[in-house]
Amino acid sequence: MQIRHKYWEIKEKIKQDILDQKYQKGENIPSERELASLYQVTRVTVQKAMANLVQEGYIERIHGKGMFVLKNTASNIYILNNEKSDSILGFSREFQGRVKVSSRLITLTTLQADETLARHLEIKPGDEVYFIRRVRLLDGQPVLVEDSNIPLQVIPDIPRQVLEQGSLYEYIEACTGRKIKDADSLIEAALFDDEMASLLAIAPGQAMLKITEVTRLDDKRVFNYSTSYNRADIFRVKNMRIER
Repeated sequence: MQIRHKYWEIKEKIKQDILDQKYQKGENIPSERELASLYQVTRVTVQKAMANLVQEGYIERIHGKGMFVLKNTASNIYILNNEKSDSILGFSREFQGRVKVSSRLITLTTLQADETLARHLEIKPGDEVYFIRRVRLLDGQPVLVEDSNIPLQVIPDIPRQVLEQGSLYEYIEACTGRKIKDADSLIEAALFDDEMASLLAIAPGQAMLKITEVTRLDDKRVFNYSTSYNRADIFRVKNMRIER
């Protein structure tokens, strides 16, 4: 029998209130303190519930103002680069415990790095690189195409089973004995062409969030130069708040 934690029950109750339009789109919802009192739980429990609602795209948290409803329909919207998530640790772990994450492997091959790819990966032109293309799915729905370029000198072997059923980034940490440290990202607006649209079973010309990323281990080695082609009707990007 599946165990439901208290924070999950509270998250589902608040989500249902939003879907029932007890809280309208753009409306401020009660504070964490008020919700903790209402449900007779700790604020930590409420915070976990709210973090899940943020991740699912139902609410947003505005510093100094509170929490507001982003949508009040059941259509799925997911937040990328949420500062409370594990986005730097890879797609699988970013959404772990929230939705079912799966992958469909399209391509696993090796190639020789050209000058541009070598520069991004901080290797020499001609060095061997894995090229991996996967379709990533949330609850069985194709949501993005992900291309990864990984130097063989950093990761000499990548089993197909990891790409199809496991977490690539978790495998890389285990393989190298190093933690994933940081990533530089570039986010662009684009449109899906025929090839990418067919992989996601959508019509060409739909809006895309194209995210290019260089990711490093804690010893500063670049281990992945990746590009993900994300459905803009499903994903939103959360910017980090910067204080001066």
